[in-house]
Amino acid sequence: MKRIINWTQIKKLPAPQGYKENIGVSNMLCGMLEDKIILGGGANFPIHPLDGGSRTEHNYLYLIKAIDNTFKIIDSTMLEKPIADGKVVVFNNIMFYVGGNRILKINVINNKLHISEYFTLPFEIKNCIAHQFEGTIYYGLGSIDGKVTNRMFSFNIYTRENIELSPFPATERTQAVSEIFYDDIVVFSGGNSIAYTDGYKFNVRKKMWQTISDVEANNKKISLLGAAATKINSEEMLVIGGFDAEIWKNAVHKLSTLEGEEKQKFREFYFKQDYSYYNWNKEMLIYNYTKDEWKSIGEISFKAPCSHALINNGLNIYSIMGEIRPGERTPNIHRVSLQQINEELN
Repeated sequence: MKRIINWTQIKKLPAPQGYKENIGVSNMLCGMLEDKIILGGGANFPIHPLDGGSRTEHNYLYLIKAIDNTFKIIDSTMLEKPIADGKVVVFNNIMFYVGGNRILKINVINNKLHISEYFTLPFEIKNCIAHQFEGTIYYGLGSIDGKVTNRMFSFNIYTRENIELSPFPATERTQAVSEIFYDDIVVFSGGNSIAYTDGYKFNVRKKMWQTISDVEANNKKISLLGAAATKINSEEMLVIGGFDAEIWKNAVHKLSTLEGEEKQKFREFYFKQDYSYYNWNKEMLIYNYTKDEWKSIGEISFKAPCSHALINNGLNIYSIMGEIRPGERTPNIHRVSLQQINEELN
């Protein structure tokens, strides 16, 4: 019998300006500065794709304090341009967002958000990984100028020097899961026309790649394509979500090869299935950096999200919005206490 870990659903955020209701977003900007969450941007389909809707990116940004079962909005602002599909890092209590063709600088002064463009990139990057080490942002993978890539870069925050590094040592991929432990960036899964389950680490001092464990729990390889991760301590991270590898492969193949009426019939079939059909990963996976091991501590008690935000504020882990089936986002936010996670680990 599968073990279910109960998460608490908390109050939803209000509808963004210009919208009647909050239908949720995926691929949003999300990170912590001290004890506050900065959240915004992201993408959704206000009109469903089968009804002719297109993907819409947003430009709102919130400064949030998590209190009990509520996200209290302390400040909000509108960005000059919509943002989605990027990653955040924090250095010296300043947040940097890597996405699109720029790096944004975000800080908080007297509980007010301050945003500026810090650097213009020579390309447009989406669904990348990004981590900060000693004042340098290491970023890459995802897509560059619309093409899935294995390129990696370092950006020096002090000098604003942007250097290309040795590439990721495996197949190009997007929407991989990553985290930094000490001076190693670990990278797992991701996908292109297929979803991968392999793992690698990059030592930022030696500038060298090394193979590490595949994503596997309960004797099963698990795709983390589109999943989200957050550290729960200095040695471990929690990962939730991930598209099913076989269903993803089949959908990508058919949507890229079928034409005309056959393609439209498959689109209608694919977008209309029940949530259970897509079989997105509900396992609460723990990766231990020191042991280079994966394990599951149980399943989440809500619909498996992908491209959501997963964040640790020191007391609770929050799963924020995301995609719950193709074309559909959720406004729901769930939390579980860090104490409960630690109890499950022990």
